Amino acid sequence: MKKEYLILVALILILGAYLLFHKENTNHYVLPDIAKIDISKITGLVIEKKQSPIEFTKKEGTWIVSAKGYLADSSSIEKMLDTLKTLKLSALVSQKEDLKRYQLDDDNRILFKALTGQKIIFEFTMGKTAQSFNHTFVRLKDDKNIYSANGNFRSYFDNPLDDFRDKKVLEFKEESIKQIFIEKNGISKTIILKEGEKDKTSITWTSDDGTPVDTKMISNLMSAISFLKCEKYLDDDFKNKLEKEKPLCKIILKNKNNIELTLFKIDTQDNLIGISSMNEYVFTINQFTGKEILPAIENLLGITKKEKNKD
Repeated sequence: MKKEYLILVALILILGAYLLFHKENTNHYVLPDIAKIDISKITGLVIEKKQSPIEFTKKEGTWIVSAKGYLADSSSIEKMLDTLKTLKLSALVSQKEDLKRYQLDDDNRILFKALTGQKIIFEFTMGKTAQSFNHTFVRLKDDKNIYSANGNFRSYFDNPLDDFRDKKVLEFKEESIKQIFIEKNGISKTIILKEGEKDKTSITWTSDDGTPVDTKMISNLMSAISFLKCEKYLDDDFKNKLEKEKPLCKIILKNKNNIELTLFKIDTQDNLIGISSMNEYVFTINQFTGKEILPAIENLLGITKKEKNKD
C-alpha cells in the first residue's frame, strides 16, 4: 500500500511539472504594445470592407461622411474613436494565418484607418467577435499574427453608409417657441404663447381668436418633434417628386426664426416622408413616431374620426 502511495505522489508531481512547463511554453511571447493614440489629432477615418470604402473627414470640428458631404452621426464617430483610444491586445490567438476561421479574410474583414491630414497614423484589421462576446479578433499592420483585443466593437464599424449619417432632422428647445401654426385636412390653426404679466412661469396658449388651448396637447406635440430623428434618408432627387404631392400635414414653429416640418404620405406603408427646414434632405420617419405626431395635431385641430379618414 505504501508503494502505491509513492507511485501516486510521483505521478502527481510529474503531471504538475508537465502542466507548468506546458503553460510556460504556450505563454512564452510578448504581445505588441499599441502606442497611445491622441484622438484629438485625428482628422480622417476610413472603413474598408469588400464593398466601397466609407470615409469620414473632420472639418472645423464637425465630422462629415466625405463622399457626399453628409453630416456624420456623432455617437458613431465617438464609438470608433473610443475604440482606437482604448484598443488593447489580450492574447495571441494564432500564428498560422488562419484568416477565414476568424473572419479576417478579404471577404469578411474590416480594415480601419485613422489619419492626420493625409498621413495614416494607425490601422488595424478586425475579424469576428469571440464566442465570449468580450473580445474581437484583430491583426495589426505588418504583423501576420492574429490576436484577441479587449471589447466587442466590430458592430461599431460594420454598417452601411446610411447608418453613419446624422439622423437628426429637427431640434429646438420647447421653451423657445412663441407661436405654432398647424395644418391638416384643410384645417389650420395658429396657437400663440402668453406669459403671465406678474408670474413669468404662468404660461398659457391660445388660438389667434383668443380661445384657450390645452397645454397638455401642446406638450404632446412638442415632445414628439423637439428632437426628431428620421428612420432613413431618401434619394437626393426625391424632393422634386414631393412638389407634385399634397402634404399630409404641416407645422411651423416660431422663435427667432421659422422652423418648418412638412409630412407626406404617398405610399401604402405606414412610414411618413418628411421635409424639415433644419435638414436639406428628404427623409422618412417610422410609424411609431408618426403615431405620436399626427394625433397631437389632430387633437389640437379638433379633427374628428370621419375627417381623419380623408387622409
